[in-house]
Amino acid sequence: MMDIEKEMEVQDSHIICRQRTKGSEKVLDYDYKKCAGCTLCVILCPKKALAEGPLKEIATGLDAPPVLIDLDACVFCGMCANLCPARAFRMTVVEKPASTDAQKAET
Repeated sequence: MMDIEKEMEVQDSHIICRQRTKGSEKVLDYDYKKCAGCTLCVILCPKKALAEGPLKEIATGLDAPPVLIDLDACVFCGMCANLCPARAFRMTVVEKPASTDAQKAET
């Protein structure tokens, strides 16, 4: 079975979600200050990992993200990053090289 680690952190206006597996690390960076609140990503998310934030409160001055991310439901497919018209989402993928049998024997 494949081990999958997920974590989320906030840096200024960026909500950074990470998914690590043996073979890769995926980082989803959501800059909620760039987000226009159109909720296109919410509608298109295949796993329903995105939800509408408190849009009425944001319109009256609340500093909060217009879109909320459910890290447990997110599969890091990248649909939000590919389809966001405001470019509020950015996905990066780092593939880890597969270790050889000789490398495994050394460790």
